[in-house]
Amino acid sequence: MGKTNRRAGDDMKTLKIVNNDLVFDSQRNLEMVEGHDEEVQSVERLLTTNTGEWFLNVKHGLDYSRIQGKGVTDEHIRMAVMQALSQEDRIAEVESIEIQRSEKNRTATIDFQCIGAQGHP
Repeated sequence: MGKTNRRAGDDMKTLKIVNNDLVFDSQRNLEMVEGHDEEVQSVERLLTTNTGEWFLNVKHGLDYSRIQGKGVTDEHIRMAVMQALSQEDRIAEVESIEIQRSEKNRTATIDFQCIGAQGHP
């Protein structure tokens, strides 16, 4: 999968996004995010982008077709999330992926724990 060109220790800074919206400060300036918060936001954006959705990199994201629909197992979900997370160079290791399903609501909650390239969770 296409990894980013970022290296551990690179000081990334990007626009802050909350609930899919850009964030503005009280003076109507765009807010920025950096450091650990930027890494967390980057992973969140990765997992909330369906593969093929972003025209600048159609391989970026999580393949939703592998986690939705009938017959999808926890292992299918786990592998799809692992594949998506492998796109982020700043993730050194995925320690765990836990999946909790609600058959009644037809939903799944996915919790995961990663170790960054700098050794931080």
